[in-house]
Amino acid sequence: MQLKVKTSAPTAAKVDVLIELLYAQQAPRIDLDTHVGGTAGRSVALGDFAGTLQQLGLHYAQPKGGPRRVLLAGLGPQEHAGLEHLRRAVGSATARAAELGAAKLAVALPTPLPGGLSAADAAGACAEGAALAAYRFSRKSDAKPSPIVSVTVLAPAEAKQAVARAAALAEGVTLARDLGNAPGNLGTPTALAAAARQAGRDAGFKVKVLLPADLQRLGMGGLLGVAKGSAEPPRFIQMEYAPKDAKGGTVCLVGKGLTFDSGGISIKPADGMDEMKFDKCGGCAVIGTLLAVAKAKLPVRVIGLVPATENMPGAAANKPGDVLTALNGKTIEVLNTDAEGRLILADALAYSARFKPEVLIDYATLTMGVIVSLGKVRAGLMSTDERLISELRAAGDASGELVWPLPMDDAYGEHVKGQVADVKNMGRGREAVAIAAGWFLKHFVPEGPRWAHVDIAGTAWHTKDPGLGYAGLGASGFGVRLSFEYLRAHAEAAAKRGR
Repeated sequence: MQLKVKTSAPTAAKVDVLIELLYAQQAPRIDLDTHVGGTAGRSVALGDFAGTLQQLGLHYAQPKGGPRRVLLAGLGPQEHAGLEHLRRAVGSATARAAELGAAKLAVALPTPLPGGLSAADAAGACAEGAALAAYRFSRKSDAKPSPIVSVTVLAPAEAKQAVARAAALAEGVTLARDLGNAPGNLGTPTALAAAARQAGRDAGFKVKVLLPADLQRLGMGGLLGVAKGSAEPPRFIQMEYAPKDAKGGTVCLVGKGLTFDSGGISIKPADGMDEMKFDKCGGCAVIGTLLAVAKAKLPVRVIGLVPATENMPGAAANKPGDVLTALNGKTIEVLNTDAEGRLILADALAYSARFKPEVLIDYATLTMGVIVSLGKVRAGLMSTDERLISELRAAGDASGELVWPLPMDDAYGEHVKGQVADVKNMGRGREAVAIAAGWFLKHFVPEGPRWAHVDIAGTAWHTKDPGLGYAGLGASGFGVRLSFEYLRAHAEAAAKRGR
């Protein structure tokens, strides 16, 4: 789908659907209302269209050129409107336009703009909402792609860069969604590595894939231990985007790439096990982020690391009570083979030391505990660095991928102290499950970088419509937009400091 900017008037847009964004109780533009014979204005006057967030009102144009349909989309009260309201309203309208079979869309920015937003910021959010809402994933024999081929944002010329950036971001989210949605028989570790290689070729970043022999030589006992029960060989995906104009220190992103999680010997119940194809969504988000950042040419050096494997109950699989040795030499007592994500992340976090990152962030569908704590609205954020917590919360608020910090008191570290090994991969039953997992990972973070763990178990995929307008069922790509916004701000702050 093509995203572009034009400075023309809304009534001059030769499109199938023009999206008119309105605040609560706001009347439409006079020229647009005239274009549809006054029906849009009457719908507002009668209270049929109140402008509540994501409310839609469809009107048909008189046969005299310009847009064939005008679709009113509500933003809610003007004093509350922001970037996420624009994304949600345009996303809902785009989904409705796709149902109508529309091929060409245009979006008219609201007047006035939401408080504090530039026309470029607003245009970027509108383009992002439209692109995300047009996503479809299907492996049906008669699957049809989205009918939408182009979305034009009617905005000043200075919005072109923001819309181009939104296009790059949406491309990264789309890749993360596609990889996350891939079933276990197709989205294997080998396939994930191949997708990363292709993304690197497309966007211009380096990709190196480590094979089992490499992992053995390095001593990645966590990843190799989890992989033992599967016929599919593991892969360790290393990506690097290093532009010449990079600002600030290196940021390393680590993503859990568990391409299918049966639970291993501690096998999961059959009900819902099909959803365990989504256990790779952290790794998919990291791959998608590298693509988006490289396509947008953000001036920041980014390393992406994805340990990829299945967790299966084969004859050679890990057994409860086994002891593994991670890359950094620490030993791990495996009390439950279904707590495997932290084992493969342990090696990846330790491996990050060779890149000397300033910031280290990992994404993982790690615990059910975070869903109990935060539901499916926010991801759990764990860090002992208050500045990084603040930066990631700000990035989450701006991107729409919300996070919430969980405490990392030293007392929680006692939950993962091992009896026969340095650490154990389970805490104290149902106590502080997500936090205990974060503390486990902390044992493998190298000295130096500011580190944060983001548990996306509740936000990585949807089995019910989340009601956001731009996000449907299946993999959400959560982490791409959060990381992109963090990296953009990281580079911007470094430029201001003169680094």
